[in-house]
Amino acid sequence: MSDVLVRAMVNKELAVCACNISKMVEEARNIHDTLPVGTIILGRTLAAGTMMASMLKNDSDKFTLMINGGGPAGTVMAVSGANLHMKAYIANPKVNTPPNEKGGFNITDAVGKEGFVTVIKDLGLKDPYIGKTPVVNGEIGEDVACYLMTSEQQPSIVYVNTWLETDMSVVNAGGIIIRPMPGCSEETLQAVEQRVPEISNFAMYAFSDTVENVLKKIFDGMELDILDTQEPLLQCDCSKERLEQMVISLGKNEIEDMIEQDKGAEIVCRFCNKKYWFDAQELDDLLKLATKE
Repeated sequence: MSDVLVRAMVNKELAVCACNISKMVEEARNIHDTLPVGTIILGRTLAAGTMMASMLKNDSDKFTLMINGGGPAGTVMAVSGANLHMKAYIANPKVNTPPNEKGGFNITDAVGKEGFVTVIKDLGLKDPYIGKTPVVNGEIGEDVACYLMTSEQQPSIVYVNTWLETDMSVVNAGGIIIRPMPGCSEETLQAVEQRVPEISNFAMYAFSDTVENVLKKIFDGMELDILDTQEPLLQCDCSKERLEQMVISLGKNEIEDMIEQDKGAEIVCRFCNKKYWFDAQELDDLLKLATKE
C-alpha cells in the first residue's frame, strides 16, 4: 500500500493533516542503515516534516525541519517541497541509548533536551523564513507543537509515531496534526480535548486501517470533510551539478589538496548516500571557478 497524506476539516473549524508513511520510513532506514533508536527519530521527524510541508502554499515553496537537542543522535532533518518529495538525514544513525524507565526505546536521551527545533521556509522571497524554538523533551511531537505555538502562534496537537517489527524493520509510521482555525468555537475545542485518548491511539488504528477511516473513527460525531490526499515519496534531488557548487564552496586550498593528494574526490550525498566521483580534471575546472574573481 502506498504512503498517503490526508488533509481534512472538522466542523469547518479544525484543520487536520494526517499521514501514513511506513513505506518511506522503511526506505530511509535502509538508506541510512539506522539502529532502532535512530529509525524512530528519523521516522518521527519525517512524519512531522511531511505534514508541515503539506501546509506550504505554492508549488515552488521549500521546507526544512531540523532538530538538534544536543544528544548523541546529532542533527536530524527532513526536507521537502510542496510536492512532498521528501529527503531525510540523521547525523548519527547508529545512536543507541539505554532503555527508558519503562523499558522502551529512549528517544529523549538520544535527541537531547538542550537544543533547538529549526524550521526554514523558502517561499521565493528575498530571504527565507527561519524560525527557532527550544527542544521541549526530545520526543519530536511535543517539540514540533511547541515550535508551532511559539514561532507561528498556532496552537496544535501534534502526534507522530514510528513502530518497529521484531526484526527492527518499520511496521507503522505516521502521525496527525490538528490546528484550530481563528474563531474556533469553545464547543469544538472541548470536543477535540475529549478525543485526545483517541488521537493518541492514531498509530494503533492506522496499523490496520486507512488514514481516512482512522480520521472518521477519531472524529466520530463531528463533521469531517476530506479535502484532498497526496502521496509522499522519499526522493532525493541531489545531482553532480549541485555537488559541484558544494565543491566550489570548499575553496582553493581544499580543492588543490584533493587534486594533489587523491587525484580526485568522492562526494557522498548525506540524504541518499549516493556517491559522485570527481576526477582531477573536473576538480581543476572547479578550481578555476572557485578562484575566478
